[in-house]
Amino acid sequence: MAQKFGVIGFPIGHTMSPFIHTQLFASRGFSAEYGKKEIAPEKLGEEFENTLKNYDGFNVTIPHKVAIINYLNELDESAKEYGAVNVVVNKNGKYIGYNTDAYGFLKGLELSGISLSGRVMVYGFGGAARTIITEAVKAGCEVTIGTIPKLLTGAEEIAKELGNKLSTEIKVITNEQITENYNLLVNATPVGMFPKVDAMPIEPEKLALFDAVYDIVYNPEQTLLLKTAKQMGKQCGGGLSMLVAQAAKAHTIFYGAEFSGEEIINVIEKTAKEQEAIFKNE
Repeated sequence: MAQKFGVIGFPIGHTMSPFIHTQLFASRGFSAEYGKKEIAPEKLGEEFENTLKNYDGFNVTIPHKVAIINYLNELDESAKEYGAVNVVVNKNGKYIGYNTDAYGFLKGLELSGISLSGRVMVYGFGGAARTIITEAVKAGCEVTIGTIPKLLTGAEEIAKELGNKLSTEIKVITNEQITENYNLLVNATPVGMFPKVDAMPIEPEKLALFDAVYDIVYNPEQTLLLKTAKQMGKQCGGGLSMLVAQAAKAHTIFYGAEFSGEEIINVIEKTAKEQEAIFKNE
């Protein structure tokens, strides 16, 4: 009998997770069904008891990555470190939470040929940004958070919190203060995501200051930020690599499957084509 998996979030209409996970299951000949379930925040507890307990495992996306912790029996070290869960496994009625976002980010950089070293600017300070900032500090990078003036206070609070936790100084600057050279820019905001594809987090002329650019936005596969950076000859990577890599890691957790870089790239390419076909008419 096929095992049951899925992804939960709100809203979740445009998720590519079912396509990605179905490809990964098929590549291993693993009998499973994978769907998506939209759950409003106030319904999470009710749905966990009535529906999610029947799943063998599920992925968790915005806005449930922190709230889901309240319903789990145990957290893996990865989930404890980041205070967020994006994978849940049902082990004989025991619900265990994991976080594969950090793995996805690091693997995405690797597949894109980008080094996590030197001076790194992480643009944004939400959940994904916190994970990326943590990984950059652990890799020995000098980290700066980029933001816009009206969000400066929030960015400074996160910089102080993570700086204290990681025993380092994390700087915060706004766009007009970007005047020095950096090894890497990571866009960890939704800026440039479908349908607002004509937006960029920083001005094109500022991109000249960065050696490499990684954008965690995965729809479109090539954001305006990446297109502009590529035209300048920068080393670039897009969010689909992170999305597929963290999904592949979930399969390791679900049933022990391991995937090579080549296999992950193959799924990235298939997902990019599928995504383009779905969204070109919208």
